[in-house]
Amino acid sequence: MKPYFNLKYWQQRWGAFPVFLVMILAAVLVVYLAYLAGVWHAQALKEKVAEQEEQLDQLYQRLEQMEYQRHVLQVELDIERSANQSLQDELSALQNDNYGLRRDLAFYQKIMAPELQESGVTIDSLTVTANRSENHFHFSLALLQIEQRRNFVQGNVTVELIGRIDGEKKRYDLLDLANIGDDDRSFSMRYFSLYEGDFFMPEGLAPERVEVRVRLTKGGKGTLDRAFFWKEISRNETTPGVRSDGDT
Repeated sequence: MKPYFNLKYWQQRWGAFPVFLVMILAAVLVVYLAYLAGVWHAQALKEKVAEQEEQLDQLYQRLEQMEYQRHVLQVELDIERSANQSLQDELSALQNDNYGLRRDLAFYQKIMAPELQESGVTIDSLTVTANRSENHFHFSLALLQIEQRRNFVQGNVTVELIGRIDGEKKRYDLLDLANIGDDDRSFSMRYFSLYEGDFFMPEGLAPERVEVRVRLTKGGKGTLDRAFFWKEISRNETTPGVRSDGDT
């Protein structure tokens, strides 16, 4: 064993007091270094705690913002529900008014124009709308029962497009132009029946009117005829070319 690590060697060489003094200084140095390490560790922990507190404050701020947004959205939802309920109530009132008007209309039609309704059925409306493609149109024809007591009514529909080509009068089956087959031209309804389709205008045709004929075969008998002038039923805005045939 080397003498450098032997305490007695240094005591014999330097004396007991200097060795003791050196040991005390070494102990103080170790304690001081340990103190510095502790201070540095405490400072690091303090900085970490401060960083975590800052992150926590940011999370609380985000939570408050989200809670505020939730309250705003809830208020908007309540307003929307209230507005929707108001619209539903208004729509219900309008439907009731519409029923009353149609009832009055049916009464006056029986007196002034009995040919416009048969067995409580009337040709309600016809609209033709231009699609995006040139000379491509969408039509919608509505049949309606206007009496309060409604039974199932069956029948079939004929729709003719009338116009002129170079001054010569032409007639076209509009349902043929819309590729609607014979089976889809009949109806069985209690409230209303809607015919829709898309068609291309025959080349060179200047449309003048559309004539609709409805033949009742069950639940009522008779024939309804109504003519619609093209200028009154045509619209310029574009709509998707969708056809839905059905009876309700």
